[in-house]
Amino acid sequence: MAVIASRQARKLLAIINENAAASWQQQQNLQQLQQQLEQQTQQLKRCYQDIEELRSTVIGVGQRVLSLESHLGQGMQQVAELAEQQKSLHLFDPESKIYSRAMKMVQMGASLDEIMLECELPQAEAELLFNLHKQPK
Repeated sequence: MAVIASRQARKLLAIINENAAASWQQQQNLQQLQQQLEQQTQQLKRCYQDIEELRSTVIGVGQRVLSLESHLGQGMQQVAELAEQQKSLHLFDPESKIYSRAMKMVQMGASLDEIMLECELPQAEAELLFNLHKQPK
């Protein structure tokens, strides 16, 4: 009986040792999992921070784009206004009318003296217009 009790004690001791080893292994695995969880938590926090920085940057860029679009629109409006002013000035420019009239007179066959007298142009300007716009015969 002592032999049986000794065998059972050894078996029981072996089972306890196996359970202790398995428990120790589970503790090691649990510690590794906790470390991984902590690392992933830190990484997730950094990702959230990066996303927040990107969001702020995108908002800033969007505001700059809106501002630039506004300035561009104002610039385009100013260009259109200037073009309109230039066009209206050209229509009311007396010198422009004088030169247009002189060109028409040249094309209709008027003489150099008639152009100088009628349009009150200096001889050099009248000659230039006359030579530029006279009809070839």
